[in-house]
Amino acid sequence: MSSDLSIKPLYSSSEGNCTLITVNDTHLLIDLGKSCRLITNALVDSGVYPDDVAAIFVTHGHTDHISGLQVFSKKYHTPVFCTLTSAYKIGEIAAEVSVIEENDILTLKCGAEVRALPTPHDINGSVCYRINNLKTKASVAVMTDLGRFTPSMEGFVKGVDAVLLESNYDPDMLKNGPYPPSLKQRISGGEGHLGNVGCAAAAKRLIENGTHKFILGHISPHNNTEEIAIEYFVDALASWGFSQGTDYEVQTASRLGPVKGYDL
Repeated sequence: MSSDLSIKPLYSSSEGNCTLITVNDTHLLIDLGKSCRLITNALVDSGVYPDDVAAIFVTHGHTDHISGLQVFSKKYHTPVFCTLTSAYKIGEIAAEVSVIEENDILTLKCGAEVRALPTPHDINGSVCYRINNLKTKASVAVMTDLGRFTPSMEGFVKGVDAVLLESNYDPDMLKNGPYPPSLKQRISGGEGHLGNVGCAAAAKRLIENGTHKFILGHISPHNNTEEIAIEYFVDALASWGFSQGTDYEVQTASRLGPVKGYDL
């Protein structure tokens, strides 16, 4: 797999998350929330050998983002970057941990610039990431487990070319679903997840700021479907005057394995 900049979700849902970012032929992973075996297979299917992953950037310490980190990082001697708060949780399970603090900018030898921004998710040290190719000026972002879309997030991803954006739950499915009230409140209460409504509203602002490629991710297998998420997204943006295929492109990430993503 060769690319100046690409974003390819390998897995994305509350059952596990991992996104492959390739910058000037250097491969990075955002999160490693599935088993080492599954991630290894997904990488190989995507044309990448796991030994060639240069670094793993962890958004936060919830299990669906780090469950395969220990085995993968130690087996392939892969450096791990996360916030200091997250490092306290995962430091003992990773081969090598370096700190990228909230609001930090890290420049890699390959010409990638990695930026971290704190998110109001319900665990300390949670961040989202923006990756800029300093050579081509193209950029991508991974924005899940947001809780809510804040003005600082809007500024953080202004003008990004492609974004993996959380669309976790459908409000009606969550309301009428089997979860206890406390968990429903946790998910929708502003420090849990961004649902279909919030995702579409965030996308509107991003399109107005120059973003045209979207991947809907972290879709709940219990409170949403890919079909419902993308239908709401397209309909909501149409109501605001934005046309799919003209003003933007959209696809969904999958809980089952890699999807196409975008090459920039």
